[in-house]
Amino acid sequence: MPDPATGRRSAAQKLQTEEERSAAEDPAVAPWLSLVAEKVKSMHYGVVQIVIHDSKVVQIERTERTRFDTPQSVTGR
Repeated sequence: MPDPATGRRSAAQKLQTEEERSAAEDPAVAPWLSLVAEKVKSMHYGVVQIVIHDSKVVQIERTERTRFDTPQSVTGR
């Protein structure tokens, strides 16, 4: 469902749509694509990398960042 304010779909929603399309075309694709979608949906800031060897997905890496709002008194500015 698109964002009511912008009318656009999120990256996770686009990925889910692509996942459904790929799963219908090739059932072997669905397991890794589902895992990537799950990792993207559960992350606020970070990176999901897909490692491929010989045209096959062999590894999925997730690096999540945690960001803090730092008050000015702590930074000294």
